[in-house]
Amino acid sequence: MPHAKRPVTATLLYGAASLLLYALLFVYADQFVAWAEQTKEHKSLFLIPVAVAFVFSYFHGAFTGHFWESLGLRAAKTSTQTGAKPSAHQPGGKASSKAGGKAATPKAVNPQRNQQGKASRNRPLAQS
Repeated sequence: MPHAKRPVTATLLYGAASLLLYALLFVYADQFVAWAEQTKEHKSLFLIPVAVAFVFSYFHGAFTGHFWESLGLRAAKTSTQTGAKPSAHQPGGKASSKAGGKAATPKAVNPQRNQQGKASRNRPLAQS
């Protein structure tokens, strides 16, 4: 089995960038406090921490994504298409029964009952 390409270089670069951003935040913490105090006079200064948060989010997110991928871990792929066909484990999907391999027909579902047949607590409010 071939060895998968691991993004080690990207992981190290994004990790170094994240570390640098955290160090800069620590060094300039007093300036951020001053900006927070000045927002009373200058309302637009609130955008500075918001922009910094977006920058942190981008670099730290890229670092963690590459980190987990370099370890060989990836998120499970799921289908989010609206036209996707249901699988055998989803309602409306076809599963073969033990007798003759025929497709099982789904039972009618009562909206007032859950899958185990118990009454649902999430009933609509009575209309007046």
